[in-house]
Amino acid sequence: MKKMLFVFIAVLLAGSLFATPVFAAKPAEITVPFNQAQFQWRAISAFGDWTPGYSYQNSATSSDYTLTGNVLHTDWSYSPLVTGLAGESTVYVYDKTDDVWVENEGKVHYEYVPGYGDQKVLNIFRGYLEFDGTPSADSFVHGVAYQWVYIFAPKDATLTGSYTVNAHWDDTINAWLVGFSIYLWDTGAQSYTTPFPDPFIEPVPANAYNPLGL
Repeated sequence: MKKMLFVFIAVLLAGSLFATPVFAAKPAEITVPFNQAQFQWRAISAFGDWTPGYSYQNSATSSDYTLTGNVLHTDWSYSPLVTGLAGESTVYVYDKTDDVWVENEGKVHYEYVPGYGDQKVLNIFRGYLEFDGTPSADSFVHGVAYQWVYIFAPKDATLTGSYTVNAHWDDTINAWLVGFSIYLWDTGAQSYTTPFPDPFIEPVPANAYNPLGL
């Protein structure tokens, strides 16, 4: 089962010093179970803190991966479903220096979603996965994903969606930020206290895969 993301409307560091990943010569399918935590801000509430009632911890889920050489392939999926979905396939590339698998340019596009208005939507992901050796269900250690959700409308536009009332203009991306999430994946029970980023972080530069050190 793929990691299921909730659309913003209703949607390591070093492992063992002695464990060296053995890369698969042929594609290998693996399913990794974990507990998921998600801390969410949505533009239905003021920018600067997590939206009340939209965060959780210890949600049992799993993700499917295909291991090919030093690359892990997977897909982002959404509930409820969105239209015009593109770019949901993403890859994690092994970083020998940090001994983690770093997400490589995770970008997902989709179109109209009730609550946003009739706008193009862009999701940007950054993050990493940590395994103790070759990726498998048994070797999984920890993972983090950061998700930014933008809609493309002019800066002087009047946004009409019910989930855009507190949209935050981003001069770097040149779009309206309407959602931000942090996902945390672990094998054991979770008890995180994760404050809203201050100063707020942006999805640039692309190599800043873990800007909060989670």
